[in-house]
Amino acid sequence: MNINGELNDKFMLQRFENDDEISAKLDKYQIFAAGYADIENAIAVLSDLKERRSYIYYGGMAQTLGISPKGKSLSIDSIWEEEIFRCIIPEDLERKHLDELKFIHFLRSKNRQDYSSYYLTNFLSMIGKDKLEYIVRHRVFYVGVQPNGSIRLALCLYNLADKKNIMESNICDSISGKIYFLEQQDYNSLLSKREKETLELIFQGYSSKEISATLLISIHTVNRHRQNILSKLRATNSVEACKIAKQLKLIQ
Repeated sequence: MNINGELNDKFMLQRFENDDEISAKLDKYQIFAAGYADIENAIAVLSDLKERRSYIYYGGMAQTLGISPKGKSLSIDSIWEEEIFRCIIPEDLERKHLDELKFIHFLRSKNRQDYSSYYLTNFLSMIGKDKLEYIVRHRVFYVGVQPNGSIRLALCLYNLADKKNIMESNICDSISGKIYFLEQQDYNSLLSKREKETLELIFQGYSSKEISATLLISIHTVNRHRQNILSKLRATNSVEACKIAKQLKLIQ
């Protein structure tokens, strides 16, 4: 399963408004991102999900890893910083994308105007050009949210960290300081009881006809549940839906 693909769909299937104040403030957010890179020696990536463009700013960390000289910046026609992703060990990259998927589900339970008050933190292993392994603290902020709840701008920060300071992936409420550990979050509300029952039977290999007989519902209702499951989990087929559901602990 390509979790990056599921996350990409979640971003790209948003309904973006044509006229918002965020476009007028884009220059300001670019200055913020460049400032983080300069002051924290971080790699800062500001992604415009509507325009599918990212602005990358390289601090001293990028020079340490051999990715780029300090102070360099560039823009790319993608919301994904693939050059940086290639340095992350594969299992951590998949976990990074899954954490971000969980973060989005967490935010959907909050008021839209509060989305920007939360940020995600996780720790990744990256391999530098010197072939050495580095521990990196990665943070995600959704700094531009449209009135309808669509996430327009995302800011990702990468900083070098010490192994002694590694923590579990967590979400922080930047106003109250409260920490929510991802492993402790409950995603049960994502699917209805009937949808979870249907997905469990799909996972066990039941056909739609067999699900209909087992749950005493019509084939039409089974198909509707299937479509709802794919839509809510942003999966393209039942196999992907089952894998995502297992990651979110919706099925055993």
